[in-house]
Amino acid sequence: MACVTSDGNLTSSAKDLLQVIQHEALSADQIAKKINMPLFKVRSNLRDMASMGFVIEENESYKMNPKVEKLLN
Repeated sequence: MACVTSDGNLTSSAKDLLQVIQHEALSADQIAKKINMPLFKVRSNLRDMASMGFVIEENESYKMNPKVEKLLN
């Protein structure tokens, strides 16, 4: 997965993305603008992280699953 390194840690871009949605739900567009990342990459990372349970999608907005907060440290 593009958001996890071979040793099982989050990539820096995945951490950036999770930090921006840690306390508020945002659309993929809003996330891309806040972290200055291409929208296609944000969407790809969100799909990967949703499949792993890292993010929760509700009404086309994404927020971090509180259970993965420890991964940001």
